Amino acid sequence: MKQVLLIIAAVFFCFAPLATGFAEMPRGSLAYYPEDTKKILEQKTDYNNAYWILFSLLASSAAYEPENSTEAEYLRRYGWDFAPHRITDGKTVVHFITARSNMADGTPLYVISFRGSAEKKDWAADFMTGQVVYGGKSLEESEQVAGEKVSGKVPPRVHKGFNTYADLSLRMLLDAASHEFLDQYRSEKNARLLLTGHSLGGAVATLVGQRLIDFGFDPDRMQVITFGAPAVANKTFKQMYGDRLNLIRVTNSEDPIPLTFQAVLRNYKQFGKEVRFRIPRTFNNMNHFLHLYLDFGLRNYYDAFDSAVKKGLVKEWPEARIARKDRPVVLLHVKRTEAKPLRETMAILERFMVNEYKVLLPNYIVAKSGSDPYEAMRESRADYLLQLDFDAESSRENNNWYLTLEQTLSDKEGNILSVGSTAKRTSPLAGNILAAMEAVAWQKAELRRQMPWLGEAF
Repeated sequence: MKQVLLIIAAVFFCFAPLATGFAEMPRGSLAYYPEDTKKILEQKTDYNNAYWILFSLLASSAAYEPENSTEAEYLRRYGWDFAPHRITDGKTVVHFITARSNMADGTPLYVISFRGSAEKKDWAADFMTGQVVYGGKSLEESEQVAGEKVSGKVPPRVHKGFNTYADLSLRMLLDAASHEFLDQYRSEKNARLLLTGHSLGGAVATLVGQRLIDFGFDPDRMQVITFGAPAVANKTFKQMYGDRLNLIRVTNSEDPIPLTFQAVLRNYKQFGKEVRFRIPRTFNNMNHFLHLYLDFGLRNYYDAFDSAVKKGLVKEWPEARIARKDRPVVLLHVKRTEAKPLRETMAILERFMVNEYKVLLPNYIVAKSGSDPYEAMRESRADYLLQLDFDAESSRENNNWYLTLEQTLSDKEGNILSVGSTAKRTSPLAGNILAAMEAVAWQKAELRRQMPWLGEAF
């Protein structure tokens, strides 16, 4: 089974090679080559899985608020513009977003992200335990089969509420008159399709993926990644259909939702490859929230990235890069926090934020840790000095804490051009990475006002 998953992963992920030699988010995943050994293939697959889990987490988060969320805005800055969709049938309302963009090698990637439970109606669908028969080669046939009563041998059955959501989504996606998304995807023979979602959204993504295979879509061009999703079907369904879908189910050690149905009822079984995040038990009152998954998804990605660096598969962002000789050189001087309770969290967030600056700046040099910024400026002969001061302060009253990013921009004559400070209150529930995204986005916008040529860097 593991070998089969590796082969499927290789087929799906081979379309996204590195754009610049640096794989770190959001640059791209690793390409596969005919000469890769089995060991190299496994190593690349481990890295790519972590990469696409993180990307899918961002897309799943964006599905909740596609028009103004931090995650959606972050993805838009890297070329992903998601279109929101809403379809209503009686008391059932389905929300999902779609996007299409090209990967580093020009291969089209289509993404559909389904929103998780956000309203009382959604929760009603979640806790509905009834099942309907699964089958059919078209939407009309599947809806007809779902209404049939079958006696004798147990047929493949799926969760009634999730199936209703999936069929409503497909009704819009397959209606060429109102939506050409899947038609366009299918017409591009080298395109790939990613289906993702959190909780209810993950359950719907799983069933939509299965239905599309039934309707003639190539499973080798499709990937499904879910987060905290409950089981969607019975044992017969798992035996008949479970292995054909390239499904990665991301769970965490303190989230009960993925195990709820099969723990209470015998007629639900999970399938697909499980990736399990281990989180502290102190989070047990907020363990199903997607922002918690996002924080640990970033940790998981950095672990995979560092492992890939040691194996020679990817390169770290350099401490100095000159990509455009017609642009000024900026010296980055980073002052690191010494807050012990939050040191590990801050190290991850700082890494993310510094990399965001490296993406923004066409030419930069990172000053040595602990060095004097002005002495380093003279030695580097840079045109600008950008001082970044990261700090964290815990709340004595609750689990909240404050992330602070202070940014000071000076020219080579020592004149201070701008000073700005951003403070974001955050917690595992609110999402640590979201606070970092918001802080660095605000400061980068200020830099663009001071240095308009940054907008032309890439």
